[in-house]
Order: sequence, then C-alpha cells, then structure tokens
Amino acid sequence: MISSDIVIIALAGFFSAIIKTGVGVGAGLFLLPTLALAFPAKVALGLGAPLMLVSDAIGLRYYWKQWLPRADLARLFLAALPGLILGVVLLPLIPGEIFRTGVGLFGVLCALSRLWPRFPVAILLKKLFGGFNARCASQENPTHTGAYIYGFLGGLSTVLAHAGGLVWSLYLITAARDRRVFVGTTIILFFVTNIYKTASYVYIDIISLNSLLQVLPAIPMILLGSYFGNLINKKCDYVLFRKIVLCFILCISITLCI
Repeated sequence: MISSDIVIIALAGFFSAIIKTGVGVGAGLFLLPTLALAFPAKVALGLGAPLMLVSDAIGLRYYWKQWLPRADLARLFLAALPGLILGVVLLPLIPGEIFRTGVGLFGVLCALSRLWPRFPVAILLKKLFGGFNARCASQENPTHTGAYIYGFLGGLSTVLAHAGGLVWSLYLITAARDRRVFVGTTIILFFVTNIYKTASYVYIDIISLNSLLQVLPAIPMILLGSYFGNLINKKCDYVLFRKIVLCFILCISITLCI
C-alpha cells in the first residue's frame, strides 16, 4: 500500500515542476507548505531542495542556454554566494516564519509597484532610495547594483525559505526580456544553488542521506510536470506572461505574509 507521505511528495513534485518550467518562480514556496502537511517544517524545507534539484536538472534540458548573458549571470551567482553561506549560518538561529513574512512583504510591495505604476509605495521608493529601488516600479533596465543586491537577497532567502525565486524574479522581470530567458535563468540559478542547499541541509542535520531516498518516487511525476510546464510557457504571450508572473508573485507573497 502506498503511504500518504509518498503521495504528498509525488504530488508536490508534479505541481512544483509545472510551476518551475512554466512560470519559473514559486516552486519552492509551493513545496514548503505542501510538504509540511506530512513532515515537520524544517524537514519539509530540507526535502524541498532535492525535489527542486531534480526538476531543475530536467528543466535545463528544455531551457539549455536560454538564460541571461554570462556577465549578468556571473553577477547574480557572485552576489548569491555570500547570501547562501549566511543563510546556512542563520538557519539554525532564526525562526523561518519571521524571515518568510519579511520576504512576503517585500514581494507584495514590489509586485504591486509594477502592476500598478501609481501605487504609493512605488513613488515612496523613488523618493527614499533613488535609482536602484525605483527599478522596482519602472520598466527600465535594471542596474548592475540591482543584480548584486537581488542576487545576495535571493541567495539568503532561498536557503531560509525557498523564496529565492521570488526575490530573483523581481530583478529578472525587467532584465530578461523574453519569457524563455526568464525561466531559463531561474532554472540555472536554482540548479546550482539547490546542489549547495541539499548538501548544506544534510550537513546541518535538517535532513539525512536516507531522507533523500524519499524523493525517488516523485521523479516520474516531476518528469511529467516539467513537460506540461514547458508546453504552457511556449504558448503564452510575453506581455501576458509578465502579468501572470507578477500576479503569481503577489499571490505567493500574500500567502507568505499570512
């Protein structure tokens, strides 16, 4: 008889793979509460990394070399590295709920700023923080400074709450002018960082090597979900795609806040 834990892991893998290859952001934030139905919160966090790593590896096949130019990608990786290291140090010390709420508020404000150009926060960000944060509300090309800041915050938040995609997408939504490049960039970012996260979670005893075996039954479902997600992405208009991503970020961010 198939246990409920295996069913939950398989379904979580299937839908997160659709999100990963279809939209590019939100797979980790979907996985965390879903896996928490069957596992303790930190175990759910730990199991999410290898699940996403499998979908990342499959997603690379669909989006190979469809990412930002090397120089831009290098900036994001360079900035993410200290965030990843800091996240592993802070994870045993800081309650994940507090950090998730902060990430959620950040996402709500930036998503509303882009969906609603006259959103008061957009104007406030321009006045308080000038050029960089003004990017949160404009359609201009993001600066290199933005790549470093979002890269660092994404690295930190992906370790603590699988929320890196949410943060990185706020930069990529303007840096990546093509929906394939948008999703391809998030996949390559997560492929590399999820290798680090999986090893780190094992190292700090959030999950064990035996726990990783629980991911195996979900692989066929991840394959299927990745296929459907890729089809969805190919058939979607970019303007509509942009709005879908921003609405998706907004919904996820609200969920994190509450």
